[in-house]
Amino acid sequence: MSVMAKLINLGMKMSGMKKKYSLPEDQFLQEVAKMNKSRGFYMPKDKKAVYKKHKVMGYPCLLVQKKEERADIAILYFFGGGMMIGPDKGDVDVIVKLVHKTGCDVWFPMYPLCTDHCIIDAYEMAYECYRQMVKLYGGGNVSTCGFSSGGALAIGVAAYNNTMPDKLPQPRHIVAVSPGEVPWNDQERAIMKANNPKDMMVDYAFMEKVEKFERQGREDVPEYMIHISKGDYTGIDHIHFV
Repeated sequence: MSVMAKLINLGMKMSGMKKKYSLPEDQFLQEVAKMNKSRGFYMPKDKKAVYKKHKVMGYPCLLVQKKEERADIAILYFFGGGMMIGPDKGDVDVIVKLVHKTGCDVWFPMYPLCTDHCIIDAYEMAYECYRQMVKLYGGGNVSTCGFSSGGALAIGVAAYNNTMPDKLPQPRHIVAVSPGEVPWNDQERAIMKANNPKDMMVDYAFMEKVEKFERQGREDVPEYMIHISKGDYTGIDHIHFV
């Protein structure tokens, strides 16, 4: 393990994040509520990029551009947090770097969290963002990207698209950084449990209860929204896992 990796590992252990994920359901929700008080959508006031606020299905979406004029290509970027925890200012720092390094515009939606919403709501909002972007930038000019549960959404948009009677062009690229899903068979559960001592961030106990949060009592949730590897990815050429 590199020095940097050891420092990150130590920082995560000191943060106590993994212990929070392993708390009983009611205590975990209380901790999530505390964390989300200081998270969520905000408009940056710096001059590092051009920032615009946009509404999608009533939810805020931050548009970040290198200059006032729209770029030719764009990225739809999803924050992580297990579908439970909102974004912080560090996400915007990453997005600004993406904008300047790629020359793309970046859309950053505050999709509804599964603290109060079914995961279907998150997918509907994410897909509507994608639809609007394809309309603006053109088919083949929009990529999706995300971290953790956001990485799953970045992939899931393509699976969702394949369920539509009138499909949109699929993403130019899909970049999924540590995408997560609920394990769906005994083999996956056994591997995840075995690797639990090595995981510096998320405890396996969270994976045992997150499906309940994502469903919010609904039995009509498509399997691929819970288990992203069960999606139909026909017609997708560029999926990059980091």
